[in-house]
Amino acid sequence: MGELVVAAQMGLGTRQLPGALRALCHRFPQLEVTVFEEPNRAELERLARRGVLDLALVAGPCGEELYEAHRLGEEEFVVVLGPGHPQLAADRVDLRELERDPWVRFDHDSALDIVLRDVLEDNGLAPTTVARVSQTATAVNWAAHGLGATLVPFSAVPDGHCHLTRPVFPVVSQPVVAAVRPGTGPAETALLDLLRQESWCPPASSTGVPTAGKGHGERVPQEAAA
Repeated sequence: MGELVVAAQMGLGTRQLPGALRALCHRFPQLEVTVFEEPNRAELERLARRGVLDLALVAGPCGEELYEAHRLGEEEFVVVLGPGHPQLAADRVDLRELERDPWVRFDHDSALDIVLRDVLEDNGLAPTTVARVSQTATAVNWAAHGLGATLVPFSAVPDGHCHLTRPVFPVVSQPVVAAVRPGTGPAETALLDLLRQESWCPPASSTGVPTAGKGHGERVPQEAAA
């Protein structure tokens, strides 16, 4: 069967990819799958232009001239707070209530840090950066130990830390798009179908944690299809 190269923008598909890949490997036992996370959206686009990737999970538009975009669902972001933080009493945290909190952030060129920077600027916040990390698991772990708040996609929160997460207001979410090369083989088609069957996160419930819902391969936004 050869090799299948899959990339995910860091923080996307953390809970969904393992199940889909497990089912894919059962279906194609001779297939070798290489998967990696890439924090830098520009680097993902560079790899796509080189034709290195068979399928990529990205947030929003992709290079339509090289890849076909299939929207899988929405990924909602949550704030991770240390134990005993007063905002854990809320179902949804108003970002302005975190004005005095330090933040655990990501590398400057990371797509996740761009999301956090834009959200904070949009809400008139000038945060104190206590640390910068390269991995979502590290950011969540350090926030859970009380170093500072962090903002990550809900699916990137490791088991055991969900009780320290809350969705935020204004809502922060992004589409999850599977970018697939046109004319791909049966393995790529099968993986796309398996990803569509996975649960993706719609808007959060009143319990304070996003609820699981099914993605249905919805049409991508107009700006993604341009």
